[in-house]
Amino acid sequence: MNCKSCTYTISPDDNYCAHCGSKIVHNRLSLKGTWEEFVGPFLSWDNNFWRTFFGLFKNPKDVLEAYISGARKKYFQPFSYLALYATIAVIFYKIFPFVEVYEVTANLNENISTTAEKSVDVNTQWLLTNMFNYYNFVIILSIPFYALTTFATFKKRGNNFSEHLVFNSYLQTNIGYFSILLQLLFLNTLHLTGLFFTIQIAFSFIISIYTFKKLYELNTKQTLLSIVRFCLFGIALYLCLIIVSFIITLLLKVINFI
Repeated sequence: MNCKSCTYTISPDDNYCAHCGSKIVHNRLSLKGTWEEFVGPFLSWDNNFWRTFFGLFKNPKDVLEAYISGARKKYFQPFSYLALYATIAVIFYKIFPFVEVYEVTANLNENISTTAEKSVDVNTQWLLTNMFNYYNFVIILSIPFYALTTFATFKKRGNNFSEHLVFNSYLQTNIGYFSILLQLLFLNTLHLTGLFFTIQIAFSFIISIYTFKKLYELNTKQTLLSIVRFCLFGIALYLCLIIVSFIITLLLKVINFI
């Protein structure tokens, strides 16, 4: 018999193709088999998803270097990992919105006297509400920003910008998963908004330092210098984004005026 994926000759007793690695399916399609195919990759502890998730905490160097070195099947591919997280985040935020944000932003207009000020404040409330409600998508959109910053910080280490996109896709996705767990505990259960954001920021900072320290095998001095460089590059890039945004806004106003 031949493999259905690559037509390589295989034995009827084989469970996997020796040529392409595909699983050999001997039984006909059934509801039970379909269900096992669907939930198996997520419920099995010995699979790419869980191996990737826990590997990024236990041995981030191995996970991050695996994909860029060509070992594509050992761990979950970075952008598939990110896409899965985005899907989970969509479902999660439909079920568990940032309720506390509405309570906080609802009081923004109470002490405002003029109509113009109220208009500005309504816009601020709208911005805050949407930003916090889609906080995990803000994490995703910030990946190129983080990649550019870590690329500038560790440029002498030899990894290019695309590889830093991979690194930060893995890293920010794990931070996103952790923030979902934090929200369930501190926002939706305990209603401790301030504590949630404090832990979230602290965790993001610590896990980022830990990950790149392990990746580049930095000593204490190198780690501290890297933190300083990262902060400086991050601030510089942030200021550039503000300036560009201001210029674009100004140009749009001029165009509308004309």
